[in-house]
Amino acid sequence: MKSRGKTFTLFLVGVLLLAVVASGCIGGETTTTTITASSPGPTETASSPTTTTAAPKYPITVTDFAGRTVTIEKPPERVIVLSGYWAEILCVLGVQDRIVGIGKYVPYDPYLPDDVKNKTVVGSNFKGLNWETVVGLNPDLIIIDWYGGKYADAETIQKAEELGIPVIALTARTIGDNVEVVNLLGKVFGEEEKAGELAGWMKEKLSAVKETAAQIPESERKNALLISAPKDIAGPVTVYANGSAWASMVELIGAHNLAFDMTFDTQWPKLDLEKIIAYWGNDTDVLILTSFSQDRLEDAMNGIKNDSRWQEIRAVREGHVYGILAGSKGYLDWGPRIIVGLYQMANMVYPDRYQNWESVRDELIEKFYSPFYQGG
Repeated sequence: MKSRGKTFTLFLVGVLLLAVVASGCIGGETTTTTITASSPGPTETASSPTTTTAAPKYPITVTDFAGRTVTIEKPPERVIVLSGYWAEILCVLGVQDRIVGIGKYVPYDPYLPDDVKNKTVVGSNFKGLNWETVVGLNPDLIIIDWYGGKYADAETIQKAEELGIPVIALTARTIGDNVEVVNLLGKVFGEEEKAGELAGWMKEKLSAVKETAAQIPESERKNALLISAPKDIAGPVTVYANGSAWASMVELIGAHNLAFDMTFDTQWPKLDLEKIIAYWGNDTDVLILTSFSQDRLEDAMNGIKNDSRWQEIRAVREGHVYGILAGSKGYLDWGPRIIVGLYQMANMVYPDRYQNWESVRDELIEKFYSPFYQGG
């Protein structure tokens, strides 16, 4: 009898323990029980809980820079990206292994790793794509530049839609647009945390420029003109006017872009040298040249400084002519590197007011580009 009583007592204890465990599982929404193979035994110490980011939910819907509503049904795994600056963002997000095709000029971007630059070339933003090659790559997303249909961008979108391939069209009319592109791509690829870190850094640097610019006395604000380094210094000369992201940078750093005083039918008007002299010759404190070629930039600067006709522009007479390299070899470009270009320009116009641009470049590379950038 004693043996049976003891057995019955143990049975009751077991039932009660099961009831307690069950109540913890179903008794309310505030308790969650997780059991893993590595749960500590009686003599082990449990490790601290780790925080995990919830996996993004698909499908997602975004609005691209062409104003199109685009639905992404699943995480993109086979991506074609036509521009190096957008590919750089994908590298920062850690999704460069999903790139299967690239644009014509992507291999010339020195900031990209070789495994991206060696992907299959499918065409360009300007002249369109080889659709047989595109289809062969079986992409589930194409990332293009948007130029308002001026080049092959609208045609690319139309053809991709016919084939059922989602397209994200991107542009950057302002520096703020570059920040928004980072956030947009972060959402598309489910890497919003990484995108937020890069976008946050870009915003921080941009805010610092705006704060410094606001403190420049009106009497010390300089009039500047930003032009494309001409192949022939006799003209015509392309001027960066209202609507150009690079032109707006002049205003951001606390100077005044003289081209904003006039209305043109394009953001890149081509003007005869005589007109430039007549419009702004006596008012230009600083003349900034830009080019995608270092050689052309240097040749144009030397030619302008030593040409008697350009002496009619006050900035040339007084020795305030500067050059800034654009495109993938420099920092005056779309994408994250434009922040470095902004500080380059600020150092040229106001050398004693802004953080040295080289330290900004080093920050960008160390914080975001170092995992993939193979340069020096």
